[in-house]
Amino acid sequence: MREEQQSSVLIVDDNTKNLKVLADILRDKKYKVAMVKDGRSALDFIARKKPDIVLLDIMMPGMNGFEVCRQIKAEPSVKDIPVIFISALSDSADKVKAFEAGGVDYITKPFRKEEIFARVNIHLKLKHAREELLQSNELLRSANATKDRLFSVIAHDLRSPLASLSQTLDMMVTHSELFDEDRRTAFMNELRASAGRICMLLEDLLYWARSQQGETVCRPSVLDIAQLAERSVRLISPAAEAKSIRLYSEIKAPVTVFADADMVMTVIRNLISNALKFTPESGEIRISAVSDGKTAEISVSDTGVGISKENINRLFRSDETFSTSGTRNEKGVGFGLMLCKEFAEKNRGSLRAESTEGTGSVFVFTLPAVKDET
Repeated sequence: MREEQQSSVLIVDDNTKNLKVLADILRDKKYKVAMVKDGRSALDFIARKKPDIVLLDIMMPGMNGFEVCRQIKAEPSVKDIPVIFISALSDSADKVKAFEAGGVDYITKPFRKEEIFARVNIHLKLKHAREELLQSNELLRSANATKDRLFSVIAHDLRSPLASLSQTLDMMVTHSELFDEDRRTAFMNELRASAGRICMLLEDLLYWARSQQGETVCRPSVLDIAQLAERSVRLISPAAEAKSIRLYSEIKAPVTVFADADMVMTVIRNLISNALKFTPESGEIRISAVSDGKTAEISVSDTGVGISKENINRLFRSDETFSTSGTRNEKGVGFGLMLCKEFAEKNRGSLRAESTEGTGSVFVFTLPAVKDET
């Protein structure tokens, strides 16, 4: 049984004979047993070791068992440790006082072996069951937060590009006579950019859903960041052109890393898309990278509106929804950045952000580098 093999018991009694009797009973059932002879030593031991259960005598010199129990229950880090009183006092008033102090049970001396074991065993089972219930509640809370976040993503991030796509198509259909070749081309570029944003978001949602279910497998290989950056620039250029933003990579020489290609592409693409959202027309987005042979740092810098210090600290938190409109009122809840952080960490890297309001932002993620042997 789990309790017999793993649980630890602290016995507190000023009588050496009682300590030995109780210790023998519990060690016979494979419990880990510790013993102290006074209340102060008991509190010190509990603070340091946090035993699974405490057997506590009442009548001790200095601090009695009632006061020891009250102090245990007043300390948040140990208050859930069950305390069973052991005493020669059999009066009902003493038992009531013990329960009022926070005890879960009361055993009178002389000790009976099977009773000691049965009471300790049942309270340990209750403790473990309570811990498992709390863990299940936390998992349920996390799952509900994940569900709420997903609904928020669908409601906010998809609405803007879908609305743009729908409105542009509607205008082209109902007022086709107003469109010359140049205007038609501009609207088609806008449609392509909106469709691209929808496809990227849906791809991120699928990645994220698989990740939450533990189905995302990291398959690292040797990659050249310069090539991935150029691919990302080509992919997102239509959206950048629609805002007259200069998007480019200044990575000329190969920067090799050991990471999952799809995950790295997703990180770069999301960081560029995020920069695009917060960079006004005629701005600039630049991709750069450096490597010391052990770690590569890939940066996406923009000349956008910047982020406040308070919001920088909220960007990567999974326990709250953080929503900010872009320079064209683009909607979003920071979902892409959460995915970037998760994917960087899955590849033994990290993600951080630096920003100055009114000047721009830099998002930097690291990956394990592959030393160039040439």
